[in-house]
Amino acid sequence: MIEHRGRKSGRLYRTVVEVVDRPRTEGGERFVLSGFGPRTDWYRNIRGGNLVAIWIGSKRCRATMRFVEPEEASDVMLGYETAHPTAAKVLAVELGLDYDGTPEGRLQVMREIPMVAFTPDC
Repeated sequence: MIEHRGRKSGRLYRTVVEVVDRPRTEGGERFVLSGFGPRTDWYRNIRGGNLVAIWIGSKRCRATMRFVEPEEASDVMLGYETAHPTAAKVLAVELGLDYDGTPEGRLQVMREIPMVAFTPDC
């Protein structure tokens, strides 16, 4: 879950997100998709510097973040598709993505759907 402040209101929000890759060791990056694109409120809020914390289960952590370039995001998604083929297909359908399963198609989707990497500090 991502804890963030509204860009205009300053109100505190908590948004549950889909983690598409998590580290094999404690403390590593967690990769998250902004499934409905760059216009979702939580993404716009953190893009504006309003990240407060992330929640890993019931543990609240400060975190650093970075916006993942489409080429790297494509590699991360390939790993997700390989590990969770059914979930990946359902995700593509639910998000209304026109995705053909090719590397080129995956890269195109990652140009449209932003990915963020969070590194917890807890």
